[in-house]
Amino acid sequence: MIFNFKEIVAREKEQLLLRRTKLNLEHGNEKYPNWFGIAMSGGGIRSATINMGFLKTLNRFGILQKADYLSTVSGGGYTHHYVQGTVKETEDFSKLFTNEQVDAMRQHGEYLIPGQGLQKSINTLLLFVSFGVSWLMSLISPMIIIGIVYYIYQIITAFTGNPFAGTTLFLGAWSWWAMVVSGGLLLLHAVINISLNFNLGVSKYFNRVEVVFAVVGICLYAWVLVAGVETSREVPTQVLIDYGINAVLLFIIGFFTNPNALSFHRYYRKQLADLFLRFSGAHQNMPLTSVFNAESDKKKDYIAPYPLINTCLNLQNPGGDEKFKGSKASDYFLLSPLHCGSKLTGYVSTKQYWDYQRMTLPAAVTISAAAVNPGMGVYSNKILSILMTVFNARLGFWISNPLILQKSFNIVWWPVYFFKELLGRIGLNNSMINISDGGHIENLGTYELLRRGCRLIIAVDAGEDPKYIFEDINNLNIRARNELGLEIRFRDDHQPEDVIRPRASQVYSKQRFALADVYQWWDDGKATDFSPAAPEELGVWPNLKEPRKVATLVYVKSSVKAPQGKPALNEEEDRLKYGTYKYKIYHPEFPHESTADQFFDEIQWEAYYQLGQYIGAEVLGLPDLEQFLDTQVPQPDVEKLMNWFDMGFNPFVAEAAEQVMAGADVEIFESVKAATEEPSPSETPEVKYTM
Repeated sequence: MIFNFKEIVAREKEQLLLRRTKLNLEHGNEKYPNWFGIAMSGGGIRSATINMGFLKTLNRFGILQKADYLSTVSGGGYTHHYVQGTVKETEDFSKLFTNEQVDAMRQHGEYLIPGQGLQKSINTLLLFVSFGVSWLMSLISPMIIIGIVYYIYQIITAFTGNPFAGTTLFLGAWSWWAMVVSGGLLLLHAVINISLNFNLGVSKYFNRVEVVFAVVGICLYAWVLVAGVETSREVPTQVLIDYGINAVLLFIIGFFTNPNALSFHRYYRKQLADLFLRFSGAHQNMPLTSVFNAESDKKKDYIAPYPLINTCLNLQNPGGDEKFKGSKASDYFLLSPLHCGSKLTGYVSTKQYWDYQRMTLPAAVTISAAAVNPGMGVYSNKILSILMTVFNARLGFWISNPLILQKSFNIVWWPVYFFKELLGRIGLNNSMINISDGGHIENLGTYELLRRGCRLIIAVDAGEDPKYIFEDINNLNIRARNELGLEIRFRDDHQPEDVIRPRASQVYSKQRFALADVYQWWDDGKATDFSPAAPEELGVWPNLKEPRKVATLVYVKSSVKAPQGKPALNEEEDRLKYGTYKYKIYHPEFPHESTADQFFDEIQWEAYYQLGQYIGAEVLGLPDLEQFLDTQVPQPDVEKLMNWFDMGFNPFVAEAAEQVMAGADVEIFESVKAATEEPSPSETPEVKYTM
């Protein structure tokens, strides 16, 4: 059964209202529930690390658990599944961002080749061998087609009277045994990958054995070149029936050469899970369907916000369909515990169909972070598709097409899809569709929150933007206006190009976030879920003469403010903190170093992590973060947080004032008030360094 957007959102919100009841979360009311969502953008390990720090600050003040939605793309998803997995295991938000967890993240920022010294060298070799093995596996599909064509040709020529002929080169019995064992190992690896498609660790174990074979093979080959081996030639006797049997066997094998199981996607997924899900215990590889269930009796099944994992549906071959006329080459494809799908394909129940039933949280996050793929949404290119397919730069995923899916299990002959990727023939007419990095269509992860009518959205833009051209928020604004009837209008004193973009003469930003109001211009009743906030007599809005404000967007940008004086560093200070203070000096491009850099050392990781914490504090109106880390501060509800962004009424001062009125410790109010007040010109502020 295929659902439309309104139907899936209604189901989500039923679950979220039930979650609020069970967790005693109150903001808004039953009629106007004031949904609250947090979005984390793409940007690889840079985005993940900034968002780690940002969410730590929000979590410190009880805000993270009050969110209804967590919507993520690419690198933001790394942090997302750390939160989901850890909270699932511990059932406690206070167990997030512990020193043990942060230390492990910091030490393994080079997640693709973690470790130090010899271990790093071994892991580097493992990376290259793993890629080489996955590349060889990826060639199985074209070789199947070539083999079938060859055998059919031989059969045809046999009937036309042409003799069989051929020679075989022998390099000695030992070499044949080596080839048989190596080929058998590769075949076994492929079979295991296919049968245990969503298993995290098994492929990496094979890679370790294959490293040994590769080293031994290189040594033996070098010995052959030096010592030499006698060769002989034989003309084998061919039997006609052998060719027919071989062709049939190759055809049957083609049903099992699933590129999802054979591509480098598996290695990437395992490395991400090793780092970000290491504290998830038995939930490290949990099915996507089990991440959230508010109807469960177990708190761990609904304690975390509802996950929206954003991917891109690639459409390289529209086939002349009217709805694809123009430049449309992608769509927003959602992976979530309740439903998966897109506007163009419709949505299906995640629990109902085979592909989606078996989808795991780390697999979904890895797909959302599949930046390199033959199909890349609006960035797709025919020539690149050929190169990426041939050289196995394929991190995306093939999944059942909801439009065609009529049964729970699809039988697919996979070699065809190799050539679909190669020739850019990816579209909606296939039984399988191709999905990749959500950043290939919308890199902020905010689009789905706008569609769901969130009253408050905090969006962290940690994408690479060294020139501060704000490409991702511009893209979102264009798409929201034209596809959803929503206009993102930044306030006069919060224009990003004025307050966030550093001036050339100053280098640093004035502030690190900007406030925008979201206005509704039209609503066709299908694109968004804002209609419940409209007057009852209007139902859904037609084209409006005057727009209606429906949401507040807090646009957070990774940026650095100028230090106030020279940091007072001494020998007793932590070396990582010292490195954080120094990092901007020796890396002027910070915090917009290239996304291609996925190898963060400890100092680099700490610099981005602390930056995220300071940004979070500024968003909450807390310039002195250190003071609050050791203070028992109030935790404002979401209503007060909304008032803070709409009217500038600081929620922490308000909460502290209420506690004082109730007879609580006056020192709480004084410490909060002092930390949130601007110093007078006559006062000399304490020297501080803020990233």
